[in-house]
Amino acid sequence: MSRSAKIAFVMPGIGIENRGAEAFVVELAAALATRGFSPVIFSRGTPPSTPGVGHEPIRAIPRDGRWLDRTYRATRFTKKVLDTLFLDPLSIEWGTAALSARGRIARGGFDLLVMEGGLVGARVARWLKRRHNLPWIDLAHGNDPKWEGAFARQNPDRVVCFTEAAARMIRERAPRAKIQVIPHGVDLDRFHPKVEPVALDLERPIVLTAGAIDAHKRMGLAVKALARLGRGSLVALGRGPEEQALDALGRKLLGEKRYLRTAVPRSEMPRWYAAADCFTLPSRTESFGLTYVEAMACGKPVVATDDAVRREVIGEAGRFCDPEDLDAYARALGEVLGQSWGEGAENRPRRRAELFPVGATIDAYVALCGELTR
Repeated sequence: MSRSAKIAFVMPGIGIENRGAEAFVVELAAALATRGFSPVIFSRGTPPSTPGVGHEPIRAIPRDGRWLDRTYRATRFTKKVLDTLFLDPLSIEWGTAALSARGRIARGGFDLLVMEGGLVGARVARWLKRRHNLPWIDLAHGNDPKWEGAFARQNPDRVVCFTEAAARMIRERAPRAKIQVIPHGVDLDRFHPKVEPVALDLERPIVLTAGAIDAHKRMGLAVKALARLGRGSLVALGRGPEEQALDALGRKLLGEKRYLRTAVPRSEMPRWYAAADCFTLPSRTESFGLTYVEAMACGKPVVATDDAVRREVIGEAGRFCDPEDLDAYARALGEVLGQSWGEGAENRPRRRAELFPVGATIDAYVALCGELTR
């Protein structure tokens, strides 16, 4: 790398969405800036001000637009057709964002492109590589074989997966893809069992869940399972299109003393993990599940959907179940809350999280970006 390599990150939700995927890209760009790269984030919103990280605002059709959502959900047939054509609201936002960024990336003297633009974005990246010899990386944030396989077949210079399970899934759909596994990492100094917890006036034990509040994360199942368990409180951290429905369900089934939903800055997350007795996220799929590892780093066991990705990440630091089976979900929560997970250096969730240090993650991305920008 003869000069400071310039990297374009296209991710429209940064500065607007409070999800793990956006937070990861922001933190990755910040880390690369400290290692001699010049990252520029292309997004709809304004990312946190970070030394060495530039920002280019882009336009896109927002995923949560009312007319778009109404069209998408008009009938089951409409939804199925739009999903098949990669014209769901999220893909439309990503695709229009990639088209908005294309010209400036082409003229911007970039050495590497990290594209989060759906299938349209992958085709834009492929065009930029063919026209401007610009290498590009696909970060496989999703865990849908159809989606991720289609992106990987657009011939990125590297498909980065976060688990071996996800890599196997993509390899089945795109056998020729150049795949590299780089697990997410957690800052083990920030996320630690000795963090001072926030004060919560809720019935103990406290179960925490966090993420985008939408149909994919299925937080309503956590409310129902805790109601079936018959004790304890649920704290939900996040915002999203399903928040009003989640709040109504929480108030109905758990009441004011057993349910709380709020949104907090990412910097405050360790204190909320510390205040809980366990963590759960009953999402349909995860490409990794960074919130599980953050909770484990704070010494908290987790209850997760049973699949290959989450078994690879969580190991023996929690319980797995089918969250749609509310009896099984409630039983898993009760088991996790009812047993000891060890103290200090013997805390099993903390020991598991120590397998994922953020330094190793950054080192791997630095090496990859250096290889592709030589």
